[in-house]
Amino acid sequence: MRWIVGDLQGCARELDALLAAIAFDPARDQLWAAGDLINRGPDSLGVLRRWRELGGRGVIGNHEIYALCARAGRWPRKPDTLDELFAAPDAEQLFASLRALPALAFLPGLEGGRDVWLVHAGIDPRWHDLHAAAARINAGEHDDDWLQSDEVSFATRVRCCTASGERNRFDGAPEGCPPPFQPWDSFYAGDALIVHGHWARRGHYRGPNTIGLDSGCVYGGPLTAWCLEEDRVVQV
Repeated sequence: MRWIVGDLQGCARELDALLAAIAFDPARDQLWAAGDLINRGPDSLGVLRRWRELGGRGVIGNHEIYALCARAGRWPRKPDTLDELFAAPDAEQLFASLRALPALAFLPGLEGGRDVWLVHAGIDPRWHDLHAAAARINAGEHDDDWLQSDEVSFATRVRCCTASGERNRFDGAPEGCPPPFQPWDSFYAGDALIVHGHWARRGHYRGPNTIGLDSGCVYGGPLTAWCLEEDRVVQV
């Protein structure tokens, strides 16, 4: 089974509870992270070690980008909860795993199931061919310039945008996107299902073409995961 888990943000205890709830077996199952595994929560180091132990699959989120750029000295440190991770003896290996993550990941449907694209925040309305977009965006060495590129920024930060891809910084509920901006998914009508995180104030939802998995675990909400093969949601 392939399970996609929403934003963990250092919530290691909840991750372990979720793995128990779904009877996760690494010999049989895959765990995919929708980005933002780290920061804000109490145990980013524990989350990363557990995730890496289970295969380290997923897409990069804006909090991974922040941590990588701050560690490289490209961005100033803000108030965060990353001291333990930064000082860990295995920090280099853990950060290398994060840097290697793609911005978009394709998970093909099985036995007639719907194909899935996984992205942290959302899809630019101008990315009409997602396979071509993913090949272009994911290419390269994932250096600090890649982390700060416009397309990676869009994939990891968008909530409200226009049809031409202009973004707005609004982060409230989707019905509050200030005109002419709309929720990014209102422009998406592709055949594949888009699964994403990032929008905690939107919470877990299911649209005709999208599933949101960020249910605000780090703020006291549940942790949400979705299984592709069973089309099943589990929350803890």
